[in-house]
Amino acid sequence: MAADQPRLPFATVAIGTYNRARWLRETLAFLTRQDYPDDRWELIIVDNRSTDDTRSVVESFASAPKAPRYIYEEQQGSSYARNRAIAEARGELVIFTDDDMLGDGTWLAAIVEPFLRPGNERVGAVGGEVIPHFPDGLPRWLEGQWEPFNYRTDVGPLKPTQLPATANLAFRASVLSEIGGFRTDLGRFGNRLTGSEDHDLVRRVQRAGYAIWFSPTAGLKHQIPSNRLTFKYAFRHAFDSSRSRVIERSSRPGTGMPWLISRVPAYCLHVLMCAALSLLNFIVLNPGGGKRWITRGAKGAGYLTECLCVIRDRLLGRPLPQ
Repeated sequence: MAADQPRLPFATVAIGTYNRARWLRETLAFLTRQDYPDDRWELIIVDNRSTDDTRSVVESFASAPKAPRYIYEEQQGSSYARNRAIAEARGELVIFTDDDMLGDGTWLAAIVEPFLRPGNERVGAVGGEVIPHFPDGLPRWLEGQWEPFNYRTDVGPLKPTQLPATANLAFRASVLSEIGGFRTDLGRFGNRLTGSEDHDLVRRVQRAGYAIWFSPTAGLKHQIPSNRLTFKYAFRHAFDSSRSRVIERSSRPGTGMPWLISRVPAYCLHVLMCAALSLLNFIVLNPGGGKRWITRGAKGAGYLTECLCVIRDRLLGRPLPQ
């Protein structure tokens, strides 16, 4: 390496996976071929109790330019899988992506690059663009539900409200050691479509005084197959994910009972409004619009349900999640 070039940090790329062998194979096809020095990175796949042929898929890449390291995590839950990856990682950077992403060989270098810039020692995390990709097509009633982040067109810092996702997100290992890993009461659990563990972790990085940067050049395509584009899935995802957001929000410093109580009538009104608009769409023979408003109502119902659960727990004096 030339004397005026920064030393490349050793990077750990980590994927937690659960019964997604088909998609994982496509992800590993590009991920194992990165334009990054072979001795400066490792690839970890954490199998979170899969019952399909995940292990054999990982082992089939043993002769790839970067052979992945297979790890089995017994405790179910995406946060447990990612925390296991943090514990196993040897890198100065720990970079998370998902088992259903597509990209090219430039990705790893692009998401590492912002950490190398002079003066960026207090950059604690870097997120990359996530571009929805629909290999089986997109139902018309779901159009507009998935969009790229589009946080900025150049590499640079994010606003506090702009939160990248673990589908494409790198952390300094030293920062994770300082603030801790993912909350295990958040994130996916088997087939439960809960989340918000990544937003919680990014906010803790911010509160610790580190900057969050975004690298649009480190883009990945997120494959969204037809089984995730059904009405049933959309309804469950809307309900489960909104409950997670309330759990995450209610545990932030300064979020007390007044905020929770104030949200109850607002969410009740939201659910009623969505139900009325859904019914109206079905009456005028627009079933797509009807389904769209039902899923929006499911989101409000999730918020309402979890607000009531948190209010109950606080009144009963139950300990809050950390």
